[in-house]
Amino acid sequence: MKEIDIVTEIRGFNRFYTNILGILDQHIVDSGYSLTEARILFEISKTDICTANQLCSILDIDRSYMSKIINKFEKKELIQRSICNTDNRTIEIHMTKKGMDVFHELNNRSNQQIEDLISRLEIKEREKLMDGIRTVKKYISKAGMDIKIRPYEERDIAYVIDRQLSLYESERKFTTEIWRNYLTQGVISLVEKFNPQKDCMFILECDGNASGCIAVTHTQDDTAQLRYFFVEPELRGLGAGRKLVNQALEFCKEKNYSHVFLWTVSAQESARNLYKNAGFRLTETSKNETWGVPVVEERWELN
Repeated sequence: MKEIDIVTEIRGFNRFYTNILGILDQHIVDSGYSLTEARILFEISKTDICTANQLCSILDIDRSYMSKIINKFEKKELIQRSICNTDNRTIEIHMTKKGMDVFHELNNRSNQQIEDLISRLEIKEREKLMDGIRTVKKYISKAGMDIKIRPYEERDIAYVIDRQLSLYESERKFTTEIWRNYLTQGVISLVEKFNPQKDCMFILECDGNASGCIAVTHTQDDTAQLRYFFVEPELRGLGAGRKLVNQALEFCKEKNYSHVFLWTVSAQESARNLYKNAGFRLTETSKNETWGVPVVEERWELN
């Protein structure tokens, strides 16, 4: 196929996709929030603290327009603003409980529309649709995204905690304080006891923005545990998760661990496939009803 034909086909697909998005996004507009406002709420929800400058950079939005929206959010009590403890020139933005409720409402509206759309498809048709989406994401990202993996920095700790809490709440309905404390204290403990000779935490980064994580922590001299593995939804299916797992396992080899294990839940099908393909095997299961919905926890091991 000639290059001009490829260009024409991609532009045609872009118009088609944009039209579909317009139909789907109308459900958000009907809620009283613009698409831009919904995007800003989504970004604020990803971390406990952020700034207007960070939001402008991530979303490529004009500062004055961003300021107008932030003021609107504050009047509606969706966010709170406060002066940074370490730099009084910086104003930090925090999502309120009301703000999280609005975000989840908008998120649920979008999810429901997608569910209504694909309900017309047979199971095999849905699988083909997913294969096609993954293929498009794979090659477009290869052509236009800068994806890399780096060691964690102190600024990443809040992201690792807050983003997992948000993702697990929206995708798995984990909402209890028991769950929140389990995850939060686990990450804090890893950082406080961090030994670079035995532990690691890698951050997946896309175009300069944190987009995923995986960690390795030692439990015994020859045994390591894989923890806090997640990838942002927009990067799933591109091989980024596999690269994170492989890099963590390479670290385990370098540090002469002879055994690696992890805990996950049965609903995490994509992650389970990654573990299986990496050589892990399922060795133990147990029921857990303390996180918000009943789940089956699974222990996977690799020698």
